[in-house]
Amino acid sequence: EPGEVARGKKNGLDYLFHLYEQCQEFLIQVQNIAKDRGEKCPTKVTNQVFRYAKKAGASYINKPKMRHYVHCYALHCLDEEVSNELRRAFKERGENVGTWRQACY
Repeated sequence: EPGEVARGKKNGLDYLFHLYEQCQEFLIQVQNIAKDRGEKCPTKVTNQVFRYAKKAGASYINKPKMRHYVHCYALHCLDEEVSNELRRAFKERGENVGTWRQACY
């Protein structure tokens, strides 16, 4: 559920969505560096962005997990209210995050 800590850890969905926002910031930084150097500019989060994030000290950003939940974040960005309703409904039914992730497609 929104705002809820998952099992007392820092791995709740809100935290995951925060990581996507951080990836966007790293993408902007990589784009600015590429523009300054006259290089090709990435338009989406690529391995180059993940490598830059790791060098910047954000090694906690897990690429497979980020790719795994990208549709959930897309739904969250498009309609946060629907996303939160879906999260609540799945929690009330006792469903796990994996089934919620599939429903986001």
